[in-house]
Amino acid sequence: MKEEFNIVLNNINQTRIFAKNISKFLESSMILCLYGDVGTGKTTFCRFLINSLSKKKIKVLSPTFPILQIYELEKLKIWHYDFYRLNNKNEILNLDFDLAKNDCVLIEWPKLVENLLPKDRIIIRFFDGDCSLSRKISIMFCGRFKKLRKKFVFN
Repeated sequence: MKEEFNIVLNNINQTRIFAKNISKFLESSMILCLYGDVGTGKTTFCRFLINSLSKKKIKVLSPTFPILQIYELEKLKIWHYDFYRLNNKNEILNLDFDLAKNDCVLIEWPKLVENLLPKDRIIIRFFDGDCSLSRKISIMFCGRFKKLRKKFVFN
């Protein structure tokens, strides 16, 4: 079975459903790498994902300027990074990344640090769709997460 697949999200509600489906198998020591141009939905996806795991509504802000937001949820701790403003990959050493890898990690703009990431990760690429609210998504399950592809269903 192919570990990479593509889906189209036609509206914001489908993005919410997609995030909820991903949240069902999140666990500690899991890294999600989120690629895509500015405005393609990476932070919106993270907002829906984090809120689907929370009993109360959380205001999930973009970590572009602080670079890191941490969410202590009931069953999972999520480290939400945005490396857009990093100039040097060694800067992640000052951001407790080694500690974060023990929990669930979301990384927006991971390109600069790819060679520092473990091979066990999930890669999600966001692209603009055919209309203003649609998105094309490419998902790849890498390393030990390849087995999750069989569990993932989008409806």
